[in-house]
Amino acid sequence: MNSKMSKFMVILSIFILSGCTGSKNIQDLTYIVAIGLDYDEGKDEYTAYVQGLNFANVAKQEGSRSTDPIPPFVGSAKGKTLNMAVSNLYKVSRPPLFFGHTKTLVLSKNLLKYKFKEVLEDVGRNRSLRPSLELFVTDESVGDIFSAKGLFDYPPVYTVLLTEEKSEGIQNDIDSTSMMHFLREYYEPMGTALIPNVKIDRQSWQADGEVASLYLDGYSVFQDKTLKGDIPANDSMTVDWLQNKKNSLDYALYEDGEILSTFKLTSDEPKVKYNNDHANFPTFSLEVSVEAELLEKIKDIPFQELHGKLQKSLEEKIAKVYTKGIEKKMDLLDVGERWYRSHPEKFNELDNSGDRFYLTDTSLKQVKVTVDIKHFNAYRYIKETR
Repeated sequence: MNSKMSKFMVILSIFILSGCTGSKNIQDLTYIVAIGLDYDEGKDEYTAYVQGLNFANVAKQEGSRSTDPIPPFVGSAKGKTLNMAVSNLYKVSRPPLFFGHTKTLVLSKNLLKYKFKEVLEDVGRNRSLRPSLELFVTDESVGDIFSAKGLFDYPPVYTVLLTEEKSEGIQNDIDSTSMMHFLREYYEPMGTALIPNVKIDRQSWQADGEVASLYLDGYSVFQDKTLKGDIPANDSMTVDWLQNKKNSLDYALYEDGEILSTFKLTSDEPKVKYNNDHANFPTFSLEVSVEAELLEKIKDIPFQELHGKLQKSLEEKIAKVYTKGIEKKMDLLDVGERWYRSHPEKFNELDNSGDRFYLTDTSLKQVKVTVDIKHFNAYRYIKETR
């Protein structure tokens, strides 16, 4: 009986393995890992880009790597609609395109300006694309972005478009965002939604010739489902640092144009304290707790003086980022989202007033930063107590 049962199980397993007649071998598909979309308002025409990889592109064997550089495969096609553009790519793609492993969506600034809402709806309806797609914006050629490789001829999966660094924390860089996270912020009645801008650096690295390297350069900012403009990389890193516990920031402390010291900073999420006044818009104070590591001591000044100057400098930096935001009607500290949930009646009055932006120069009453310098990296300081 046991022998018959064993033979039956072997035959059954053969049928199971050979029964997937509709499936394809891994080498019989073109795996699309990134999609790019552009729009020409003059021609009323979309351009769809795809970045395709085979397993020589994706895999890096343990302990060795092919010495032959493998070029990225970038496809593009035009159409009056997004579906038509992608359909035109299908016609010229063998092995056929497979979108089950797509990780990234890159949008041009032109598309953001003219067709963003339509694209959000189209992408949201597409069952082949996951809501966990990483979202980027660029004012460069999407084709050039997709053609960039990692350093040392590593495949494109080693660029900022496809690497995942969130679990390790981010240092002196801008955070990526998923489509799901962006849409959650985008449809909130108050607060901002951010998409990182990706650019090409052609000066920092050289080999036999120019080496193109991708990097993130600031955010495109949406407020009330409207594109308000961009903020530069330095301000973007400050915004990320305040809102993300895993982020760390290298910070140079200056006085009268001269550098005093440099620090590595981490912070807890800021405490926003709303004032109990009768205004129909948020007025608030901000409290930020910061842990600092002294990286370099350039000028020799007493500890208490250094500590006080660092706190004051950070308070001024945060207030400056806030002011830059309200000049463009952006809530970069994201105080509105929490305010309207706890003040629904005041929010309804504000919403019905017709003035959709809710912050002014006087909305931020105070920024208080508390710094704890925990590490000195062999520099000697006497921590005096008051």
